[in-house]
Amino acid sequence: MKRLFEPLCVMLGAMLTLTSCLGNDDSDTTVYSDTAITAITLGTLNRYTHTTSTDTGNDTIIKSTLTGSAYDMVIDQYSYRIYNKDLFPSGTDLAHVTISSISTVNNGIVTIKSLTSDSVRVISTSDSLDFTSSRVFRVYSSDLEKYRDYTVSLTIDENSGLTFEWKKQDIRSDLQGWTAKHLVAFGDSVQLVDENVVANDSCAFRLNGTNIEYSEDLVEWTVKGSASLRQLLGMGTKGLFAMNSDGNIVMSEDNGASWQNEQLDEAASLLPFTDMAMTVWDYAPLDSTDYLLLVGNDQQNNVRVWRKIYQYGGPTKGGKWVYMPVDLNNPYVFPLQQNLSLVYYNNVVLALGSNKVVYQSADQGITWKESSKYALPSGLQGTIVSMATDSQNRLWLLTDAGELWIGKKY
Repeated sequence: MKRLFEPLCVMLGAMLTLTSCLGNDDSDTTVYSDTAITAITLGTLNRYTHTTSTDTGNDTIIKSTLTGSAYDMVIDQYSYRIYNKDLFPSGTDLAHVTISSISTVNNGIVTIKSLTSDSVRVISTSDSLDFTSSRVFRVYSSDLEKYRDYTVSLTIDENSGLTFEWKKQDIRSDLQGWTAKHLVAFGDSVQLVDENVVANDSCAFRLNGTNIEYSEDLVEWTVKGSASLRQLLGMGTKGLFAMNSDGNIVMSEDNGASWQNEQLDEAASLLPFTDMAMTVWDYAPLDSTDYLLLVGNDQQNNVRVWRKIYQYGGPTKGGKWVYMPVDLNNPYVFPLQQNLSLVYYNNVVLALGSNKVVYQSADQGITWKESSKYALPSGLQGTIVSMATDSQNRLWLLTDAGELWIGKKY
């Protein structure tokens, strides 16, 4: 992805010239050729909620306000994406949003790109901005020679106000005592499968020795190719991903018939080796793009987190895997786990492992906090738990005691 681009228009150049003349004529001014957005704080947001009187049946719209500074904005300097860490409640007005402050490196100039053309304008704290769709913020270097684009997305929790609950469905004697297995979404339900099976809503692949096999019902399997693989990792929209016997991530775009080594931004020795789990979701800021997140443990029992933004369509097809190192100042690192499940649910990543604690990451794998909302139900029996989410936006749990639970908002 290009980080820096072409010079700004004459209008912004004139503005910068005017700004530099406002101080003492003897002051020194230094200009820079690079910049970045480092912080954004939103202004007050309006929220509109609908109520119906139980006595008269009349509808009422109630307006309230939200303090924008209470919603932290995450700035992803890898993919140049900015988004709200905690979802806004339903009814939040995203068509009229103000920005109270923006910080940049080296006094960059922040503009917003038009929704209908390539024109840009400088952002003012008095502006009312439409964020009903993603917007592009363009920050120019102070010498106006280059710029960097960020995709800014604000997201509402459409299910806010509803209560998430786990409900026990059944206790299955035929699903007791399993070990090297996991749940996968398949159709409108989930299935317990062997460790080297990956699936999406309509098809599945498995590693059987060196054979890569395909199925549309998890019963009949057809050989599609052969390769020296250690483990299948998961499926994207256009690719099948695996760890090969050399410890590298490989991808197949032809259903396992052939495999190519994936590009990494760090050494392959930092890849996970055991207890690996991967989840994939649609990356909204870019068309035809998947976001892939891989978590696991290396041979020294260190937790390793990698991600890839994979644009599978368009002229910029591709993308490399990016290692996400542990920041020493980060108090919310993911703990060492076995039997790991990883799912993308309601715009956050949920992880569940051997300590039977559900962790939530709202910033795509950087920080992990214990989730009170999705915590395992009290009274759950079993030592191993696997988790999956289906096409109906339900969470499933299966324990090695044969307990089957469904979680959703009611």
